[in-house]
Amino acid sequence: MAVGNHLMLPSIAAALSGYPPLLEHILDGKHYGPMLRSPEVAQHRTKWRALFKSLIACPPRDLAIAERFHTQWHVSHHFIRELVDDDELLLDMLWVWLPRFEGPGMILYRGENIDRLEAGRIGSAWSDKEETARMFASGWNAEGRGGVILRTNAPVESIIAGPSAHSANWLGESEFTVDWRKLVEVERVRNYAPRS
Repeated sequence: MAVGNHLMLPSIAAALSGYPPLLEHILDGKHYGPMLRSPEVAQHRTKWRALFKSLIACPPRDLAIAERFHTQWHVSHHFIRELVDDDELLLDMLWVWLPRFEGPGMILYRGENIDRLEAGRIGSAWSDKEETARMFASGWNAEGRGGVILRTNAPVESIIAGPSAHSANWLGESEFTVDWRKLVEVERVRNYAPRS
């Protein structure tokens, strides 16, 4: 079974038995754009929410599938978040599917979109590197009214998972997955103008 440009390991293929077939979309690293741009986007969202509800009840049974999910989460979480369009459901599922962070609380940064922040929708991807937050606040998330760097002293109980090997070694983003519902205080550090 192919995964992107790689063959899916037999242990992963076997571990997928009994899971909803849509999980393969994540693990195979397939594109999300066609679904997000589709006139049937509402129907896609319904299916993806159903997938995430079922994954809460079915944790990964195999280390290989868990690691593959962790990597693909870091690669595609922007698109998955937009497709599911239910941040609380997403966070509940991530507590089940991502490897538990083991370490102390820490200062973390996020490059957020101002419109989403002011609507109370903070994303789960944070970094211990302020320059990573700056890259997202001034680029990817600088839509609408622009981007903003957020800073928080994240307690350990708010950090779902640390960086995957892909995030740390390949992307260099040092991305932590954080449950914003467990953050005590979030500070706005700097705003960025909308990208043109």
